[in-house]
Amino acid sequence: MSKVAITRSADYEAKNVQQAMTEGFELLGGVEKYIKPGQKVLLKVNVLSAKKPEQNVTTHPQVIGQLIDILHNHGCEVLVGDSSGGNMVEGNPTEKALKVTGIADVVKEKKAKLINFDNQGVEILQGGDVFPKLYVAKPVLEADVVISVAKFKTHGLTLMTGGVKNMFGAVPGRQKANYHKEAQTIDSFCRGLVELYSAVKPHFTVVDGIMAMEGNGPSAGKSKYCGTIVMSPDAISADRVLADILNCGYKDVLTTYYGAEKGLGVGKLEDIEILGTQPKDLGITTFVLPNTKMVSKLPGFLTKMAVSLMQVIPDIEDEGCTGCSFCINSCPVDAMELSENKKAVIDYGQCISCYCCHELCPQKTIELRHNNRLGKLVSKLLNRRL
Repeated sequence: MSKVAITRSADYEAKNVQQAMTEGFELLGGVEKYIKPGQKVLLKVNVLSAKKPEQNVTTHPQVIGQLIDILHNHGCEVLVGDSSGGNMVEGNPTEKALKVTGIADVVKEKKAKLINFDNQGVEILQGGDVFPKLYVAKPVLEADVVISVAKFKTHGLTLMTGGVKNMFGAVPGRQKANYHKEAQTIDSFCRGLVELYSAVKPHFTVVDGIMAMEGNGPSAGKSKYCGTIVMSPDAISADRVLADILNCGYKDVLTTYYGAEKGLGVGKLEDIEILGTQPKDLGITTFVLPNTKMVSKLPGFLTKMAVSLMQVIPDIEDEGCTGCSFCINSCPVDAMELSENKKAVIDYGQCISCYCCHELCPQKTIELRHNNRLGKLVSKLLNRRL
């Protein structure tokens, strides 16, 4: 039976975070059960974009800092890295994100090693049906132990992001956008993520759920207090427990479902032993899920039939757009451009609804809305549980 530990931390105070993670390790048998002194441990964190810690888009630096302390005390060499989303004409988005999120500072303070996956070299691995070639940053493959240090958030494309989705950042630079171009449906993209996960499967997962995100995440949603840290040697089990907190079923989060069905982890609650605090005792109020929640549940053969009715599209608010072009440079299919008045516009004939622009907009001026009012009504009627 798989095991998942749920512990409480009232806030991001150092002592509270460390106590929660120490308790989590103890519930699961201790750090020594998973990591040996002297090993090189890579913390694969979530550095989606250049957002401040209080915006709750990325793994909080205090969680990273206290985990570094635990591992240093265990005699490990610690590295911290990721590849953020997006593409800049000048400069590197990951470098900027590591600074703005406070992660670069905490890594320096704790005397760990900071790694930008975008400039550390790539290994090309055999993939699967969706992603035939897997482009993986070398540090992920060279570490003795990889810990996915994820952020608990809703996600417009995958419904939820946790330990499994976090490993998408093992793909450096622009290749992430290329994968969106290769897998243009929610179903195929989630299958592709599982193919990647099978190649970069972490040894342990820690999910920062002290402050989570609900609504149209993973960057433009609303912060939600959960006061918890979830830990497990099985990211799929950890994600299944997180989905239960979201009030989602086994097949609702496709990365969990497909990963479990491929034997990469345990995805059924009856086969998972929850240690520490039980989800029902956390006191977490009902999550608001993304506008895309109904589309993510449609079977593949129905998606094309129902797309005109159920489609959710990115919509730019002209007043908030600054014309920075970050969304334009990051669009996998070049479906965006600047208008004459220096505002971003979308060519919906080219748009593949990957929601990268929504996810990466620095100003949070791109919303997800139903393209059809009837579709919005149908979505509410058919999917009240979600």
